[in-house]
Amino acid sequence: MSYRVRRGPWGIAVDLTAGASVAPEPARGAAEHVAGRVWLDLAPVLRHPHADRSGVRIAGDEAAWLRHGAALAAPAVEAGAPAAHTTITVHRVYFHPCHFQPEGLAAALLLWAREEFGPPAHPGEASFDAAAGRYVYDWRAG
Repeated sequence: MSYRVRRGPWGIAVDLTAGASVAPEPARGAAEHVAGRVWLDLAPVLRHPHADRSGVRIAGDEAAWLRHGAALAAPAVEAGAPAAHTTITVHRVYFHPCHFQPEGLAAALLLWAREEFGPPAHPGEASFDAAAGRYVYDWRAG
């Protein structure tokens, strides 16, 4: 899944690879409970060494944006897998530091969820705030 936005002098670009597994019971192990019957496993992108620069590891504060995206996507995930528990595993995240803002991680996960489970997951509406020099997201948009 590639998320791209450019409405100002620079843009945000995040490539994310994830997968979903559905089971009758809640996830065990590294997965964290997000909401309802949705779980998030970030172990592949939190535990890999930074040194290889392959784009598979993110920092802990960046992981919070993936959690935010998963929480916003939870209604669509649950609608796509009724009466089952779904674990989303993020396998790889890549971004170039020049084209990155951490909120883009949430938007990329929302787009992935939309492709995997269908609407209503959405990336929110991003607008460029020139005075702040950054993108501002309205997570209610869509």
